[in-house]
Amino acid sequence: MFKLTMVFGITDPRTKQALGEWAEIAPDLGLDPSQFRAKLIWQKDEPTRNHIVIRLRGPRVLILKRAFLRPPGDDPTQTIIALKNAFARLKPYPAAHAPEVLFASGAGDLVIMAEASGKTLDDHLRGGRAHAPLLKRTGTWLAAFHASSETEERTYQPRFMVGHCERMADEVEAGKTSVADPERFITCCRMVREKAKSASDRKTISATKHGDFNLRNIILGPDGETGIDFKPLSNAPVGFDIARILMDYAELLQPPDGLEPGCVLTAATIDAFFGGYDLVTRDDPAVGFLPFTQLLNDWRSIPVEAHQRSWRQAARYKTIVALARNGFGVT
Repeated sequence: MFKLTMVFGITDPRTKQALGEWAEIAPDLGLDPSQFRAKLIWQKDEPTRNHIVIRLRGPRVLILKRAFLRPPGDDPTQTIIALKNAFARLKPYPAAHAPEVLFASGAGDLVIMAEASGKTLDDHLRGGRAHAPLLKRTGTWLAAFHASSETEERTYQPRFMVGHCERMADEVEAGKTSVADPERFITCCRMVREKAKSASDRKTISATKHGDFNLRNIILGPDGETGIDFKPLSNAPVGFDIARILMDYAELLQPPDGLEPGCVLTAATIDAFFGGYDLVTRDDPAVGFLPFTQLLNDWRSIPVEAHQRSWRQAARYKTIVALARNGFGVT
């Protein structure tokens, strides 16, 4: 029925199960499963999460996601609602997209959607493409995504993130949480309160949040830009999504030239992104403040022991240390 191309060199029983389910679903979608070639393109098998992603190539190209184990409290039905919401909201935009969901199981553990054409921002950047035009396109997509939701002008209150950073420091000091270079981490967390002063009681814009807007969650192709892997629907200052994408870029691929003291983002990075993003300006209080808290959140996620880090985590941590020194002034 299927020509199955495996990228991991073994026949995965999870793939066999997912393709059996696809064979039952496809006719209801008006599709003949025998006309599709399947390729396992991603898999994760961890103590708290186990899932696969399969590309189905035939009369059209589809993505099948099948989850077998999820972290406690994770409700996939909410992420599917967020994806459908984004697809509907972005339909009027000719170049800003979200994938169309063709099928989702009641529990949300099996999803079939249209594949977005193109490559991730991460792939484009690592492929040697010029950074500025890609960041501008990314900003353009995020502006459309935010503007297509119900937006609201708010007075920005950084105290919530200040409290979050101070709690992280307290937990490390108490031995409840372990991080790499704990003394420097604690020092930086304690400095966030001072960083927040310039952001307090200023106007910002709140909108529907992507929730995990990183270099791998936007695809840039010939037909425009497509956001993927949305978190459940929630509203927040737009600076949260902006800080997430720009700090992912800064920690992995931002050229260090031109980084001013006290900053974690270069002027070139900000100029490029805001060449496309127009819902707020670079002077937005959340945009100025949240990159520092994002840096600390990313720092906390790095395994303490160097031998436990992936190559990507190792590269990220090296840059995090350099950005912390420059941005917080710690030695």
